[in-house]
Amino acid sequence: MTKKEILSKVKEYISQGLDEKSLGEIFSLIGAGNYSADYLKSIRLWGDFLPKGEEDPYTPEQRYLHILWETIDKVPMGIDIEFAIPFRRMIAKKLFKKCGKGFVANEGCRFNYGHLIEVGDYVVWNHCCYLDAKGGLSFGDYSMITEYTKIFTHGHSESDHEERSYSPVEIGEYAKVYTACTLLPGIKIGKGAICATGSIVTKSVDDFTMVAGIPAKPVRGRHTLGKQVEDLNHYALANKAFQCDDEE
Repeated sequence: MTKKEILSKVKEYISQGLDEKSLGEIFSLIGAGNYSADYLKSIRLWGDFLPKGEEDPYTPEQRYLHILWETIDKVPMGIDIEFAIPFRRMIAKKLFKKCGKGFVANEGCRFNYGHLIEVGDYVVWNHCCYLDAKGGLSFGDYSMITEYTKIFTHGHSESDHEERSYSPVEIGEYAKVYTACTLLPGIKIGKGAICATGSIVTKSVDDFTMVAGIPAKPVRGRHTLGKQVEDLNHYALANKAFQCDDEE
């Protein structure tokens, strides 16, 4: 089968609602091995055993979608972006609370509660980002996080690790979070804001403001070269690859 044919079959299975049988069929299609329906049904994830997993447990279908997201990075097809980007997008559209058009996720991006993630149009996640979505996580249109970004929406009691607090994180439209930044619970990254490389962001960031450092502090306004926000180029790849309307 060609890549297009495999993707079409995967889309059919996902749109119909995954069960252990269709999950096994997709595993076979992407070269992830052959497993019995009983085994696939028995798989449990890290998130199943967290306090949040008891408060807001995965449905079986949500668990299977999580498993697929993790699995594509472990087979050769996961590094073929003509296959892997559309594959991840299919999962996101079914699993996330919201997923707009033109979503691009590079390999190695991980999250724990996909059904608590909201993604606008033309959002980009670059290589190896970690997204803790327990408290809720949202991305505005054309927002972008780059390599090794880490976002946390929960904290722990120092006296009882199982006692946790949850606070949502919001990434505004046209915001950029650069390499190896860490965003802590409860913050909002404003429209058009920038978090400089390596920053640890502990407080909300104003619109069109750059923050940098540990902890991150405002250093200047964003350089827009006089462009209106809608004219800022936030496409990840050349020629708007994978982010054109006709590729949906």
